[in-house]
Amino acid sequence: MRFERHIYSGKPPTEVLRLVADFRHLQSWDDSVVSVEPLDEVFGEGSRYRVRVLFSGNPIDMVYTVAMYEAGVRAVVSGVASKAKATDTIEVESSGRGTIIKYTAEIDMAFPFNLLDPVLAIGFKKTVDRAVVGLQRFLAS
Repeated sequence: MRFERHIYSGKPPTEVLRLVADFRHLQSWDDSVVSVEPLDEVFGEGSRYRVRVLFSGNPIDMVYTVAMYEAGVRAVVSGVASKAKATDTIEVESSGRGTIIKYTAEIDMAFPFNLLDPVLAIGFKKTVDRAVVGLQRFLAS
């Protein structure tokens, strides 16, 4: 499943990317996140986070890793759980006085759950849309 959203922020690209890619802030804008535990002290490529998310009321524990970080340009954060993998790609681009953010979330369910992708996509879409609203609010503060 793939979800792509475009968001605008009045903040500069370098600041936006760091705020979004550093998952220590994730719980501030994604209401499906129950907890975030940084596994490394310093943010950067290779940083890891233990994240507990709720999907349809069920807790899922994932370990996310900043797989790629190019300050002010792009970040890729990958998550792994027992039944799913997630890859979040965040690209930022200067736009006048702010930043355009292209956020792509890809979720791959393990077999046999992947057979339910069309049904699960409905719930994931709602979660992604709520997170986008939360991210816009977070970046506006």
